[in-house]
Amino acid sequence: MDFWQLILLSLVQGLSEFLPISSSGHIVALGTIFQIDVTKLDDISIALHFGTLMAICAVYSEQLKDLSGKDRALLKPLFIGSLPAGIVGIILVATGLNDQLHRADIAGLMLIITGCVLWFGGRADSEEVVPDTHSTTPTVSGKSAFLIGLTQACAILPGLSRSGLTIVTAKRLGVDAKLATKFSFFLAIPIIGGASLITFIASIMEFRESGGNEGELAPQQQDALYLLLIGVVISAAVGFLALRWLIKLIERGKFHQFAFWCIPLGVILLIYSLYG
Repeated sequence: MDFWQLILLSLVQGLSEFLPISSSGHIVALGTIFQIDVTKLDDISIALHFGTLMAICAVYSEQLKDLSGKDRALLKPLFIGSLPAGIVGIILVATGLNDQLHRADIAGLMLIITGCVLWFGGRADSEEVVPDTHSTTPTVSGKSAFLIGLTQACAILPGLSRSGLTIVTAKRLGVDAKLATKFSFFLAIPIIGGASLITFIASIMEFRESGGNEGELAPQQQDALYLLLIGVVISAAVGFLALRWLIKLIERGKFHQFAFWCIPLGVILLIYSLYG
């Protein structure tokens, strides 16, 4: 991958990780456009996730501190909500099925589904919700947390937006929009952190198996590392701006408008997979 492709991937990662348009779906789209092995792009994207993780921590720095204080009641729901995606992710990686999912036809279909979920479930006038049992307190019930976590697990499929599905689900379960947004991105922290850690460990093991000595990198590996660090910084900066923008859009009731991006892109990917 050359310099400009990495920059483009970093920009796309920073934007699509937070906006409800599916970062994995856009990775498949980029791989299709540039004729690059999507599994290689996916590995780089996971590394760039560290930048988006920093963006979440920066935007929600004060709220994260509150988890040890007034918002301590959120810790249990966050744990419950993290379990489904963690379990599914481990199974997919262990069985090797994860790499088989990154196809243009799957991503296209899932992007269309994401767009429909955003349009029909994310509109401000969609107010027929099932009240959460803890809706009067700054927390989420265990049942709601598990259901939200299930949608996060489904978003492992490329094209399904993690933020889109979890926020819409939380709101439909009666969780306040502001809390639903915060809960969604708090749920992302262990998933992104875990995926980044696994990628880091895998890279070290691959380096050792290739005969490399600790503390010594070949010139080509050094260049690749520097490029990746630049990508992480870009994804963090773009992700920070994207997350701040998304929060404002949700407050204004315009969350559903991202359907106008997801559905056309999904149709294009489907057509390309069938006739390209």
